Amino acid sequence: MTFTALATPSAYAGAPKRGPVTRLLEDERWLAMLLLLPTLALLGLFIAYPFIEGVRLSVTDAKVGVPGQFVGLQNFERIWNDDIFHVAVWNTCVYTAVATVFKLALGLWLALLLNHHFKGKAITRAFILLPFIIPTVLSTLAWKWMFDPTFSVINWMLFRLGVIQNRINWLGDPHLALISVIIVNVWRGVPFYAISLLAGLQTISPELHEAAAIDGARAWQRFWHGLCCCRSPWSLFCFR
Repeated sequence: MTFTALATPSAYAGAPKRGPVTRLLEDERWLAMLLLLPTLALLGLFIAYPFIEGVRLSVTDAKVGVPGQFVGLQNFERIWNDDIFHVAVWNTCVYTAVATVFKLALGLWLALLLNHHFKGKAITRAFILLPFIIPTVLSTLAWKWMFDPTFSVINWMLFRLGVIQNRINWLGDPHLALISVIIVNVWRGVPFYAISLLAGLQTISPELHEAAAIDGARAWQRFWHGLCCCRSPWSLFCFR
């Protein structure tokens, strides 16, 4: 006992002493905070600060180059009585609702298509991802040319098919402009929806569908209840 007690301190006599920084980094809580500091700095600089500055400017009469004075809720009262603001809000709601519904429906259809095995599946998947891969600037210029009233390839096709007799100004008419923007947004967003839904569909075991089909479940029942209950231990009973 005495020999062990006397030998223990000398065993660690040659070990290097840990400084305060080393002890701090060995603590997982402080290390995690240190690793998160760059992300927090970027979020604060590009998201938090502009948001707070926007709220501050919204309650002042500031203009470009002029600091402005505090006016309270006068700006909000002014836009609430502005007809142009009402039209903008309505167009935004219609744009968001219609584009989301179409992206979800088309994305789900493409996800179900890619979830099956067929020839040319890799080429089809690459073709579907093309709108998501193309840079936004190039796709915007391409769609702007396609909607051009003079050089529009869409007008040329419709004219050749005998659908129209005169050129259509897609971006000059308010209603057609909204439809055109929705089409571009749907074209751009469908690949993201398709890949996200495909990732969820591929987590469902094929054995669940086979067991449900044997039990008499239809294709729609297997699809609907399979998405809701695929992670449950009672998933086989959800198909019935």
